[in-house]
Amino acid sequence: MRRSIHNGIIWKGIYIGALGKAKELAGKATEAAKTGLDQTKTLVNEKIEESKQKKLPQEGGLIRYEVLYKGGHPDFQLDKKKKPYILLDIMPERFSFLPDSLSEDWFTGFEIPYNSVVSLEIVERTISNTEMLLSSSNNNSDLRQKNVMEIKYIDEAGDEYVVRNEMLTGITVMGQARVCQEMLDLLRTKGIMKQFKGTENHNSDNASGGEDVLKQIEKLAALKESGILTEEEFNQKKAVLLEKL
Repeated sequence: MRRSIHNGIIWKGIYIGALGKAKELAGKATEAAKTGLDQTKTLVNEKIEESKQKKLPQEGGLIRYEVLYKGGHPDFQLDKKKKPYILLDIMPERFSFLPDSLSEDWFTGFEIPYNSVVSLEIVERTISNTEMLLSSSNNNSDLRQKNVMEIKYIDEAGDEYVVRNEMLTGITVMGQARVCQEMLDLLRTKGIMKQFKGTENHNSDNASGGEDVLKQIEKLAALKESGILTEEEFNQKKAVLLEKL
């Protein structure tokens, strides 16, 4: 009888000890899991913050876009080993192209002053064979979008180049095309397009043409005053000249 009680006490002690050990291990496991979760949360938050910072333009910039470099700059030639992911900052007086974390091993960046830009066009992208096979429409209309920016400019040496970049900001290809149009709207509303070399020439031509029209109207007015032209003839000819502006 005493031996049974003794054995029962021993087994109870073993059970209590094992239970305590299990609780201790469970506590450590819970603490480890909590630590692991906290570390994961910290890592996720760091990634989110890094993503936010990546989308912000450099100091003084208006907006930043993620783009796919398609070539055109004399100092940066593409090949299959180079990842073409770069960044485009719209600055008050220039386009600023910067390396992304994926392209910083070969791309150091370059800038195009607005007063050197001859033209900026948004053209239709080239569809790859893989995209054609995966397209949701038979005519690939969902992929045939204008989301490629072609910037024609003249460098300091007087040589003309066309830099091409495909817009990546935007979830879908259609969204990227919409972002391109929004970018054009921004360039217009901020008066950036007026800085383009091509625009300056166009404005200069308009101004010159305006002066010529004004001189011709003055001559017509003189003819009217001398009685050579009637009031009706003067107004008709003046209207024709004004339409040319």
